[in-house]
Amino acid sequence: MANQFTREPEPHIHEPDHILATARCSSAQERYWEIDAKDPGTPALNIAVKWRIRGHLDASLAQDAFQAILSRHESLRTAIRLEDGRPVQAIAEQVAFKLPEIDLSGLPEADRTREADRIAQGEACTRFNLGEAPLLRATLLRKSRAEAVILVVAHHIVSDGWSMGLIAKDFVAAYQALGRGREPVLAELPLQYSDFAEGSHDGMAGGGLAREEAYWQRQLADLPIVEVRGDRQQPSTRSTNGASLSRLLPRALTSGLADLARREGTTFFSAAYAVLLTLIRQRTGASDIVLSTQMANRDDVELEAIVGPFVNTLVLRTRVSEEQSFLDLCQSARDTFEEAVDHHQWPFGRLAALLPSNGDRPPISINFIVQRAFIGELANDSFQLSGIPSPLPGALYDLNFILVEREEGWRLTCEYHRDLYDEATASELAAQFENLAEALVANPTARLPRPAPTSLPIASPLWLPATPAAPPVIDATALRRTWLQQAGTQPILFALNHTAHNLRLYRPLSHELGPDQPFAALQLLDPLVNGAAPSSIEQLAAAYCEAIIATKPEGRYRLAGFCRSGVIAVEVAKQLIASGKSVDLVVLIDCWAPGYFRRQPYSARLRFRLRRAGRFAKRFWQAGPRSFVTRMSFWLQSTAAIRQAKRLFFWRPEEEAIDEADFWRTTDELEALIQRYALPSYGGRVLVFRSGAIPPGWPPDATLGWVGHLAPDTPCFAVDGEGHEGAFSEAGSRTMAERIVEATRQDRS
Repeated sequence: MANQFTREPEPHIHEPDHILATARCSSAQERYWEIDAKDPGTPALNIAVKWRIRGHLDASLAQDAFQAILSRHESLRTAIRLEDGRPVQAIAEQVAFKLPEIDLSGLPEADRTREADRIAQGEACTRFNLGEAPLLRATLLRKSRAEAVILVVAHHIVSDGWSMGLIAKDFVAAYQALGRGREPVLAELPLQYSDFAEGSHDGMAGGGLAREEAYWQRQLADLPIVEVRGDRQQPSTRSTNGASLSRLLPRALTSGLADLARREGTTFFSAAYAVLLTLIRQRTGASDIVLSTQMANRDDVELEAIVGPFVNTLVLRTRVSEEQSFLDLCQSARDTFEEAVDHHQWPFGRLAALLPSNGDRPPISINFIVQRAFIGELANDSFQLSGIPSPLPGALYDLNFILVEREEGWRLTCEYHRDLYDEATASELAAQFENLAEALVANPTARLPRPAPTSLPIASPLWLPATPAAPPVIDATALRRTWLQQAGTQPILFALNHTAHNLRLYRPLSHELGPDQPFAALQLLDPLVNGAAPSSIEQLAAAYCEAIIATKPEGRYRLAGFCRSGVIAVEVAKQLIASGKSVDLVVLIDCWAPGYFRRQPYSARLRFRLRRAGRFAKRFWQAGPRSFVTRMSFWLQSTAAIRQAKRLFFWRPEEEAIDEADFWRTTDELEALIQRYALPSYGGRVLVFRSGAIPPGWPPDATLGWVGHLAPDTPCFAVDGEGHEGAFSEAGSRTMAERIVEATRQDRS
């Protein structure tokens, strides 16, 4: 795809810089130098951010604004060179900065974003030569006259995340002055990064950090290696091949976690850290868990405005036991973090000698960061600048969990090393973090959920019996949980629904059940994992079991399923009971037993269809043609041939067509599994409801084909409402709620 360059960068001909001064490197810079020496220019040490620009942006003024930023911050005019075998900061008096501009406005709108992302990824992974300043570059991507993206990439040896926020603020301020025809005068800094680096060496030489050194020697003695098992063996040569995915956490969840932290006198970081500890314990079985985190290390006010690598890495070591509750673990996490912060001045470069050797891999394989977004929204006379998700240049850790608070809420990002992990595993880890957080916040005084047996594959449910019917090929990340009612003293009612179209149906039933009945809807998003479809209902049910127990590890459960999902609900109940759990009610709503209708004689099936056609005609007479056509259209689309004809002859908006296609694809695939499902015998308590779509007096089995597979006294109730989904009408939902309350009345007392 061709790009239009409206402003070509000048050919780069490096000329010797006039070196203003040299200074010793800080401990952080020395560590980054050592990493770079093993893989010169490794992109894993790049920091890439993207700024969205809304408004008018003049490329020449933008370049001049960056030049003003370099003039203000010595670190951005710094190269790293060797003197007597040791790296030193070589600070140039002046370094030219060029801002290339790429015009994407001539491309179709959809292609602009795709091409911008491709260019951004390439720029983020482009290597720096530490011997040449500036170790900062930027690219302007022009998407339209009123929108642009600026990709800014800096090397960690001269910058950190906080610094990238400072650069954005300086850019907006400098451009403002230039736009008004004035020279950008950014406030002179009282200190530069070289002053901090020299001062840190003086502190180390004076023995002032002996207390910190002694603490870390004790804390890191006999340190274990804690790793989440990968999908592949570690290659002989480690690359920086990283990727990331993120999910927006529900505000109710993060607010609940923050409220719990406040009540317990701790921080949001410590509570989120405790959730991650629980996750790692479940995945590894480890009770002595080690991971790392970063803190800004800007202890003095004078350091807050300086661009440079102030970040220091802390090692967090926390012991987790089965006797602990989540509240106990939050306190342990708080103590671990506070002690580490209290001794944070001891540089990580010196800690490395105390860490176990792990071959070519990092000494700590798992990292955790919690931070507010460094860039909110900045504005001047010409434009608004905001930070947007950025590409990942490379992976420093096997797994890096990052919680960032943005305008839309807290976003969890899982960065993972692609040599070890598949995207599905990273997605599962992020989803499991959310599921565990919800379960732990909902019941913080209960004992922590037990870890998984280490022999099980990553995507397997962790609590099925030793000989399950079939190992699942679907992971729990393909399930979406939505709380319709979270409070209440009754066992949680989990309603299974195979597409998002069904989710809205459960709301009136949850409302009628009242505030004492916790109600969660579980939706199967996509039955494919790595391109492979699950081969049985048992495998789908195993994934639902995992999501249910992750939500509430202990206690009783109630299950509901509408239409085809009712079949899954029966199998889920069977598997939960087989694993030692308690299921006190299963609700089947307009759910046929698999294959029952097809087993009926042709004459019976024909009579059923004729009676249903009569009900459609009655609907036409009572409700008018529009209602009739809507109902008839949905009924006809249950036939694949009709759906294909509709796609050929009727235009639909692309998004709507894709959504509808996904609905029917999922439905058809689920139906195929159901027809192969061998019905079990289930003796637990079941309520069967049949909607007004089924004519009175039919079928011969009032329980819709479940007779012989459920307890002999299983009741079946007719509910008012027009059509298959009419069971969830106001009257139908009220009837179902009354029967459920009646069936569980003794349980409620």
